[in-house]
Amino acid sequence: AARVHGWGLTFLERFNNDAYTHHHNNNLYYPFASFQDWELTNFLLSSALSMAAIDRFLGIELIKALPLSFHTANELRGRAELLPSGPKWQYRVVSTDHPMKLPVHLYWHDPLDCIESLFNNPRFAKDIDLIPECIYTMAEHTVRIYSEWMTGKAAWTMQVHTLVFSLNTCLTSIALSQSKLPEDSKLLGVILSSDKTNIMNMTSGRAAHPLLISLANIKMAVQNKASSHAFLLTALLPIAEFLHPVKRMQGVLEARLIHQCLDIILEPLKRAVRIGHMMSDPVGNLRYCFTPLASYIVDTPEVAMLTCV
Repeated sequence: AARVHGWGLTFLERFNNDAYTHHHNNNLYYPFASFQDWELTNFLLSSALSMAAIDRFLGIELIKALPLSFHTANELRGRAELLPSGPKWQYRVVSTDHPMKLPVHLYWHDPLDCIESLFNNPRFAKDIDLIPECIYTMAEHTVRIYSEWMTGKAAWTMQVHTLVFSLNTCLTSIALSQSKLPEDSKLLGVILSSDKTNIMNMTSGRAAHPLLISLANIKMAVQNKASSHAFLLTALLPIAEFLHPVKRMQGVLEARLIHQCLDIILEPLKRAVRIGHMMSDPVGNLRYCFTPLASYIVDTPEVAMLTCV
């Protein structure tokens, strides 16, 4: 097992480090007035209602008679933003050498913060595999079973050292190839997924290009459930329109821009692959972690763009 490098922060300790924590001594639901106040907020913000629709709802006389801490959609949003947050959004204007209709605005979260929030989340404490393993159907090791990512060859090759196991009461030692990672480190595989998606076809034809991130160590049965929230939005890739006279070159320039943005977004992950990064596990232990790319989930047009085909 990997060595612990001191004590970090658990999820609850991070939550309690918020600037408004002292208010919780008198009101557990701060910045909301009561449980009912928080419950209505949770319903409204989780719904598909627009800000205008929320304003109309809060303008109903029956609702106005309730002892709420907010009376407009803007006040509701402002109180919600006082809650402890996850990874912070970052913003930057990306410059290009070719003219476009509009400037390129890139919005993203630090992917390392996203990975650490998943690794530190107590929801996944019992569903994260951190030790590579080889599973066989029989003692002769003729048929190997692959299920989770940590049972695969890539994770095994990157981190496994000499293995000692018991077979028919005889202790057998198998010398494996030297690990490519430090002996006291943890391997956290990164899953990326992106897909350009049409939001409105009937009106202005708006589209979005989200980039999602997840942790390959999370067991598939948990990761594949949408309710687990095991995939986090780490970036909104720009959708640009170039003014190049050759139409085919416009697509080439758009693909080049996506590569440029991915290079900006994923720089922290590439650095963590080279030198590692300290992260807190679900119980607060600091672990020395490396973050190789385990998988990139895309459709055929997206994979052609990413591989420059």
